[in-house]
Amino acid sequence: MKRRGFLLGFALAAMSAGASFAQEVTIRYSEWLPPTYFINERVLYPYFEEIEKVTEGRVVVEVSAGPLGPPPRNYQMAMDGIADMTWGVHGFTPGTFPLSEMVELPFHSTDAASNSVAYWRVFKDILEPANMHPGVHTLAVHTQPPGQMFNSVRPIKDPKDFVGLKIRSTNSSVASALENLGATPIGIPVTEMREALEKGIVDGVSLSNDAIYNFRVSEFVKYEMAIPGGLYNASMFLVMNLATWNKISPEDQAAISAISGEALARKMGEVWQAEHDASVPKSIADGIAISVPDGALLDFIHGALDPFEDAWLAKAKAAGIDGAQALEAYRAASVSDKP
Repeated sequence: MKRRGFLLGFALAAMSAGASFAQEVTIRYSEWLPPTYFINERVLYPYFEEIEKVTEGRVVVEVSAGPLGPPPRNYQMAMDGIADMTWGVHGFTPGTFPLSEMVELPFHSTDAASNSVAYWRVFKDILEPANMHPGVHTLAVHTQPPGQMFNSVRPIKDPKDFVGLKIRSTNSSVASALENLGATPIGIPVTEMREALEKGIVDGVSLSNDAIYNFRVSEFVKYEMAIPGGLYNASMFLVMNLATWNKISPEDQAAISAISGEALARKMGEVWQAEHDASVPKSIADGIAISVPDGALLDFIHGALDPFEDAWLAKAKAAGIDGAQALEAYRAASVSDKP
């Protein structure tokens, strides 16, 4: 892997003449997060190095010094060839990937590794054949630990406690969920989230536990409502420009595929879950009060959010797939793969 603007590592030794006639390919990856972000350091950058290793230096990933475009355009940039490879969040472009909203639904997050493996399997069996990812080669899809609601005003003990809270929403699905609960969703880019909390523009955020530390907002929240199975989850992709993928020899494509797909989805989930698990006791030590809704409050939350599943099933039907079958397969694989 190379970084444009500065060097992260050395190229492999030159291959001996006649060792391979496969075309050498440089893949431009659009970097939109800090190099020290934990997914970069522990998953993506090692994966890029592994690509170089398994292809014996014929395929090299070059990481840009900065984003080649705004993060909501990551998928489009890969499709158009502005970047050769991008990692991004489906929910950054509301309505563009309705099938991906399956994993955003509340209540069915188990752990990030199992959910990510299940998602990849359902993607390959059902969602990809329904053209969920047109114009690209998909290296992985995955999820994260469940997202919850954090705020700085009050603990959520009763349905009326949602009313009046201004909460930064992660995507359109979360915005709709917050509205149904009685809160006011505010759409703010993740890069502006800390400032919005500091200035009181929002009272809280919808994030996973690890994210309140990775995006440096933990000091501005006092309460977490930890819904069993999550308020939401997020759907993410790693994709490559199709023309770039086709430049790679079949042998090297096979080598890359062997370290991608389910294996990469699992790694993403394992690393993210470990980050999440380490953040929960840290939150408690930092004085963030974590409450788990039950009884009448949990019944209210289910009443407000359960209809989102029916809404997604309608979207799945419009896309020509059996949504109930996809959801059943996702949930079954999530449970069966749970460590």
